Amino acid sequence: MPKTFNIKAGPAAIEKIKKTGLQPEDISVMPAAAGGPKWIVLHAFDKYLMTNWFHDRKTPLHLVGASAGAWRMLCYCLQDPAKAIDRFLQSYVEQSYKEWPTPDEVVKELESIVAYTLGENGIEHLLNDSFKKLYVISTQTKFPEKKGSKYRFPFAKIALKNLFSRSLIQNDVNRLVFTNTSSTQIIKEDSFKTIRMPFNKQNVKNALRSTGTIPMLMNPVNNIAGIDGLIWDGALVDYHIGLNYNTDKLVFYPHFASNIIEGWFDKFVKWRKFNGPVLDKMILVSPSDSYIKSLPDSKIPDRKDFETHFDNEEVRMKHWYEVARRGEEMVNEFDELWRSGKLVEEIISF
Repeated sequence: MPKTFNIKAGPAAIEKIKKTGLQPEDISVMPAAAGGPKWIVLHAFDKYLMTNWFHDRKTPLHLVGASAGAWRMLCYCLQDPAKAIDRFLQSYVEQSYKEWPTPDEVVKELESIVAYTLGENGIEHLLNDSFKKLYVISTQTKFPEKKGSKYRFPFAKIALKNLFSRSLIQNDVNRLVFTNTSSTQIIKEDSFKTIRMPFNKQNVKNALRSTGTIPMLMNPVNNIAGIDGLIWDGALVDYHIGLNYNTDKLVFYPHFASNIIEGWFDKFVKWRKFNGPVLDKMILVSPSDSYIKSLPDSKIPDRKDFETHFDNEEVRMKHWYEVARRGEEMVNEFDELWRSGKLVEEIISF
C-alpha cells in the first residue's frame, strides 16, 4: 500500500485500468472540491498533472469545481498553468488580516486572490481555450436580499430541512454553472435546478468571486447580469462535487479526503453516505492518514488555522507552505507506481 496516498475506484474504472492501464487520454472529467485551504495539500499534485498528464492536451478536459476547487481548476485553463497555481498558492497563503475581518474586508481579499491568479491576460485565455472546459459552480438562493444581514435565519432553515433530506432544499437553492463552453453539457441533470451561464469579459471575476462567497463571512454577489437573487458559495449544493457526467470516459478526482460529502450542509449529517452513480467510473486519489499525521499540526490546512494562528500568522503561512512543499512526496510515489504499471495493484474499491 502506498505510504502517502490512497487510491479508490469504481467497478467500471477498475475494469478499464486492468485492461489498458491508466492513461491520461482515458480521463475526460476532473472534479475539484470546495473546502477552503484544504486544497493546499494537492498543490504539488496539480502541478504534476498540469506539466505531465495534461500538458499540451489535444482532447477536451472538463474541469468542474466549487469555491477553492474552482480556482484550482481555473489555473489549468490559463496560459501557464503551473505559474498560475503558484500565484494562487502565494495569494491564498499570504492573505493577511490585522484584525478579525469584516465581510467587506474578506471580499476585498478574495477579489485580490482571483485577480492575481488570473494574471495579466487570464480572462482572454480562459475564454479562448479550446480544450480546457471550465465549469464553476455557485449557488443561487431564493430568499430576499436584506442589506446588512448575515442571513442566519434563512440558512438555518435550509440546514434544518437538509437534516431530514437533501431533496427538501431543492426549492430553496439553484445550482449556477458558469462555463467557457457551450458545445457540451457534460454535467448530467439531477434533482436541483441548474442554470448555465456563459463566461464573458464582464462576468468572469464576479462569477469566480461568487463561487467562494461563504455565508456569514462574506456578502453575497448580486450584480451578475442575467441572474436574479443572491449568489453564494457553490459548496452549499456541491461541496465535494458528487455530480454525474455525460461521458463514457473516466472521472479522475484528486481529493483532500477519502470520502465524498455531497453538499456543505451534509457535513452535519454524519449518517448520510454518498453512493452516486459517478462512483462507477471514478478514480479518487487522496492523502493517506499516516501522511496527513506527518504534516504540520498533524492535519491538512483548514479555515480554523486563521483563528488558531491569528496572533502569529507567520506560523500559519509557514505551515501552509510546508504542506504545499511536502506534496512532492505524494507526487513522487504516485508517479513511480504509475510509470511502473503497478498503480493498479494499489487500487481499492469504493
